[in-house]
Amino acid sequence: MSTDRQLLAASDLDAMSPDERAAALAERVVTDLDVLPDEFRQRVLDKGSRLAAERRSSAE
Repeated sequence: MSTDRQLLAASDLDAMSPDERAAALAERVVTDLDVLPDEFRQRVLDKGSRLAAERRSSAE
């Protein structure tokens, strides 16, 4: 994950136009899990698996 992205505070977002906000948020969306740090990616995958298992068991 790129570390050159600045953290956006609510005050930063408030100062932006709607188009600027949309662009700032869109550039921070991660769609490739391979760019995430290994430990964080594993936590995401583990939680997804756990939630899927819970959903399957509640549907039975």
